[in-house]
Amino acid sequence: MGDQWDNDPRSTGGGGLPNQDEIDKRLGDLRRVVTQGANEAQTRLKRVFNKANNYWQQTQSAPAPRQPSNVEEQRLRQTINTWSNENWRVARDLGTYMDITALHTDEVWQISLETRWESRAMEIVSEPYSGHAMARPQPLLPVWDYELTPVTGLKSPTTRTRLDGLDEIVSCTSCNSTGHILCSGCNGRGWIVCPDCKGRTKKRCSTCRGRGYIADWSATQKKPFFQRQASNLTNSVGNKVSDVVDTIRQQGVPLPSALDNDPATKGTTIPCPDCINGEVDCTCVNGKRVCPTCQGAKMSLCPNCSGTGKVVRHRDVVRSFDLRSQSRVVGTTAIPLAQLAKADGDLVYSSEIDEPLFAEAIPEQVPQDVWQSTVDLVNAERNAAEKPNLDPQATPRPTLQVIELVRIAYTVVNYRYADQDYILYVYDNEGNEKFYAESFPARWDRIERLVKAISADLTTPAPTDFNGTVNPTDTNPTPKANPTRSTNTDNDRARNSYSGGYRVPIEVPNYTIIEEEDEEDTPPPPPANGNGQR
Repeated sequence: MGDQWDNDPRSTGGGGLPNQDEIDKRLGDLRRVVTQGANEAQTRLKRVFNKANNYWQQTQSAPAPRQPSNVEEQRLRQTINTWSNENWRVARDLGTYMDITALHTDEVWQISLETRWESRAMEIVSEPYSGHAMARPQPLLPVWDYELTPVTGLKSPTTRTRLDGLDEIVSCTSCNSTGHILCSGCNGRGWIVCPDCKGRTKKRCSTCRGRGYIADWSATQKKPFFQRQASNLTNSVGNKVSDVVDTIRQQGVPLPSALDNDPATKGTTIPCPDCINGEVDCTCVNGKRVCPTCQGAKMSLCPNCSGTGKVVRHRDVVRSFDLRSQSRVVGTTAIPLAQLAKADGDLVYSSEIDEPLFAEAIPEQVPQDVWQSTVDLVNAERNAAEKPNLDPQATPRPTLQVIELVRIAYTVVNYRYADQDYILYVYDNEGNEKFYAESFPARWDRIERLVKAISADLTTPAPTDFNGTVNPTDTNPTPKANPTRSTNTDNDRARNSYSGGYRVPIEVPNYTIIEEEDEEDTPPPPPANGNGQR
């Protein structure tokens, strides 16, 4: 700032310091800039508040209600009101205030086909021979040539059907027709290794736990009653844990027993009175036990023939079922298929197909094009099983088909709301109406426009005249010629290039550029007086 005062050649006195007139001029310019910015901000706020007031009045003033022309239109408007009030995105009471411009009804047909596919396979099953007489032999036919019991229902579990006249009595190959096999428990030996001593005829003493000595209780001091009870309880728990650890250790797992304390570490010991070197004789005497499976007989009955030496082989037809569903919509509508699938509609025709369909045999209340599409769909499903180069006996076949023809009526409502046109589709049965619309009047659209308008007004600069003064009444300012400021075109252009916003514009001061003279031609400054002035 000081450099500007020193470099300003217009300052009086020659020393670069401003005089009182220059200071007053600068203060006047600053006051004018601040006043201009305050007027512009006041104009913007006034414009915003006026427009907000207009929008608020529009939100408070609802459109005029429309009167229905007949009973059907009245019912339709009440249904639309129910939908609009339950949907928070749609304007309230849409049916009351909407202006219906066009109204017509139409229908679409939904064809549903459910096909039960059946697969057959023949399996050979063997069972023990019980001595009953065999039936008269019958020839073996292809699996699809047998007339089996009908299966009801589209969803059926896997079933088995035994074929009569195909039983065969054969020798049992597991036991070679002897009816007996070697015992699986002892492998035909009739005995097993003793599980207590593992064939050693000796087992560990449970009193001293294989040590051969116990603690000398006579040398120990007499303990109080509760201390003896606690010691006995501790020893009992320790003995049980030690038994479990010893059992696991015998299986080959090296586990230490933390609770099995050696009595030698607590005092004097004496030899165990119940064993010799920690071992006692096992009850098996010879390390063997009689096989509990065959009781020493070494043989057991054959599980395949139950000891008869013969088995009966018979054949079963295994039937498995698979359900496939198809759907087709006949008619043109803007409602998506996913929405139509949720509609109930009116069931016009339903039947199980057990014979070929013909396009000429049209049921009542079914249009010709709908029935033709149904016949084509059924025939295409049946022909899907007849594929070349496939075994017909191993290919699934459609054994049951059920078709349903559902009529779905819908109403197209063309209406106008808030100077905009919309289309609404009302479909399904009465009392269970459903609605679909690609666009609809939003419940908060006026508030959204209000917020957008306020944001735009706050970011738009207020109109100004050519001199930079805010003009609150002129919305389309026109520049006027000002001959007195023709020499300051650069400053005016910089001042008028301000694009708006919240920042107050700062006026660029008017400077006159004067070329500097050489140092030789510049006169020396006057001498300073006693007060420090030149």
